[in-house]
Amino acid sequence: MPSDSVVILTDSPDVVQETAELLQFVGYDVRIVSDVSTILKKAGAQLILVYYRLLRNAQDVVRYIKTTGEIKDLPVIVIIEEKNYVTLLELYQIGISDYIELPIIDVELISKIALHIELKKNREKIENLYKELRDSLNLASLLQTLMLPEPVQACNGIWITSKYMPSQIVGGDIYDYFTVNEDVYLYTADISGHGIQSALLCSAVKSVIRSAAQRNLRISDIVNELQESMKTVSGYNYVTGLFLKITGNEVEYINCGHPSLITYDGETFTQMTLKSVFPIGLLDYTYTSEDCGKFELQNGLTFIAYSDGLYSIFERTRSSEDSMRLLLDFLNKEISGIMPEALPFAVASALKKRYSDLPDDYSFVAFGRTLGLNYYSENSKYETILLDQKMKELVNEIVLSASGDNYTLLINDHERYWSVVTKNVEIGRILRKLPMSITMSFDDVECVKIFK
Repeated sequence: MPSDSVVILTDSPDVVQETAELLQFVGYDVRIVSDVSTILKKAGAQLILVYYRLLRNAQDVVRYIKTTGEIKDLPVIVIIEEKNYVTLLELYQIGISDYIELPIIDVELISKIALHIELKKNREKIENLYKELRDSLNLASLLQTLMLPEPVQACNGIWITSKYMPSQIVGGDIYDYFTVNEDVYLYTADISGHGIQSALLCSAVKSVIRSAAQRNLRISDIVNELQESMKTVSGYNYVTGLFLKITGNEVEYINCGHPSLITYDGETFTQMTLKSVFPIGLLDYTYTSEDCGKFELQNGLTFIAYSDGLYSIFERTRSSEDSMRLLLDFLNKEISGIMPEALPFAVASALKKRYSDLPDDYSFVAFGRTLGLNYYSENSKYETILLDQKMKELVNEIVLSASGDNYTLLINDHERYWSVVTKNVEIGRILRKLPMSITMSFDDVECVKIFK
């Protein structure tokens, strides 16, 4: 095992010669240099001892070390002839780790050098562990994002747009929507806790629900199967979730301790009153049809499913007030009036603009029915609207402007206007031809309101 390396930087080699010999005797690799820049050429140093006859010169040298990238993290111990507290204070402010006063006491010298080298090694271990953790969290975050459905979708005549907003810590948010025959399944769920385990459990939730839905189970039976499947892998985690099965305009739901739906009529946001039951995995409980509820979709009314991370910022900034009321106030003051398909993206943009960081990740899914919709992507086409010639030409031009295979185009008929939502389509050139329109841009998603 190679010896730890100590560099002694000095203008008086004769004064530190005995110090160097002592350190060599106890096993250190010691080098005496007179030019600070030579340290850059001598890789592998673990610590720097600095001795200059004038303490002010030592101060200049330390300042150079602590402002030079390659060596700024090395611990520096200054050897002084007598205490000058003003200069020592300045040296500590610059970044020295310690000092030793002449005449040098052997035990003090050896113990201080051993201590600061060990601290340096421990710091490096912590930094490496932190890097590994960040890499793992980034991987978990990527996997979690890849599990989410397309942010612009149409399922059996229901339009859906969604947005996942990660925080600095990977959480357990998951949502999904898909069709099975004539039914549409949609849910948002949140696994308790944060970190890699919660994020990876999202995959199990998605797989179990999709598998159970294919067997046409009742919504309560799907939740029971999810609870049984997660007993062996969830540990102390539990799952809150709002699970919907939509058949025509009828919505059957089971709310397992999750935030209730919010409705939006184009002007006002209102929280719905839904039945609620225990979170999944919190108790050994069997869910039944008595725990389920029903409501009807209405043309022009938008429904919003979300996780509690959406209002966590209000809990942190105004903890003494009702965070749900604060969320509704925020939506009604800041978001009201925009086209419903843009809600997930507009809310994310507004929160990001107002608050620099969010304390928790959140999911936001908006969905509803309109007078009709058309949906186009590379692999699917769904049309319920008979477009006039002008709109047909617009659709063809938008599709031709798609920037890649993974494009999406959603058109909704809102009676007084068309809403057009695109993903991965460059429509700036096209929009100049539409004077009676309003456009909102969010990264790779464009939302356009075209007045009839």
